[in-house]
Amino acid sequence: MTQFPDLTSFSLEAVLTILGMAAVTYGMRLGGLLMADRLPQHGRWAHVLERLPGAVLISVWVPSALSAGAIGIAGAAATVITMALARNLFAAMAVGMVLVGVGRYFIGN
Repeated sequence: MTQFPDLTSFSLEAVLTILGMAAVTYGMRLGGLLMADRLPQHGRWAHVLERLPGAVLISVWVPSALSAGAIGIAGAAATVITMALARNLFAAMAVGMVLVGVGRYFIGN
């Protein structure tokens, strides 16, 4: 019979790690709030900062789609096409996810 680990007790290292990660996360949020008024509102840097979240998402999204193979690429393409036609983020994400899910169910991964 397999012995299950005791999940009712925490080590000091685990608690300190969790508290440290929470402090860093909320510190970053607070820093963003405090620095927001110092960011450029006009010009080239303002334009770059407006585009930055999309660039970060694409840098995560494209490798994931490519590593998923043909069905991932098809899902990514369906998402982009749906977004271009419908201009609805939720609909685009739903179409891509459904296509990948159905493809994996019927074709496999």
